[in-house]
Amino acid sequence: MTAEATTAGTVVRKGRPRDERIDAQITAAALDVLGEVGFERFSVEQVALRAGVAKTTLYRRFPCRDDLVVGALLRMNDDLPQPPPPGPVRERLVEVLGGVRQRTADSVGGRVFMRVVSEGHGHPGLAQVMNDRVLEPRRQVLRDVIAAGIDNGELRADLDPDAVIPALVGPMLYLGLWNEVSTQRAVTVEAVVDTVLAGLAAD
Repeated sequence: MTAEATTAGTVVRKGRPRDERIDAQITAAALDVLGEVGFERFSVEQVALRAGVAKTTLYRRFPCRDDLVVGALLRMNDDLPQPPPPGPVRERLVEVLGGVRQRTADSVGGRVFMRVVSEGHGHPGLAQVMNDRVLEPRRQVLRDVIAAGIDNGELRADLDPDAVIPALVGPMLYLGLWNEVSTQRAVTVEAVVDTVLAGLAAD
């Protein structure tokens, strides 16, 4: 890398720009490995091999193992749900929760989520990153939908959105995990939303 002095005396570093495709390649591989083996057995060597890059290339981007894990978790935000268009609260909730329902245990994101849930008690920093950087943006989408339903009079004015969210998301995680292997009648997202809304709707 070379340096060049400007007329203002500022030194400007010149060199080959970082290839964002390699960054994406590494974090995608790290997410796969994290979902397969969990945090305890996660290693830089596995990720470098999966990504097809040298460890030196990886370390230039992620100086330590924990940085690489955070990069992998943030990759889950690639499919961060967008706020649903304006409309009745039922339709908006069905759209958002349908995306949650699709994050099954067979998906990369679903496997990572289950790993963090099972190992998070021993690694609170890992669980905190998952909560603050991955789950919180998703909760905010639901908060906004619930708040809009309160504002337009569809939902009760005394509702606490943060208390409502677990009642909506919990069943989606259950359905995502068990509907694929259950021999019983599949429960739809719409049925769950209608059941929960029965207790939330304004008089």
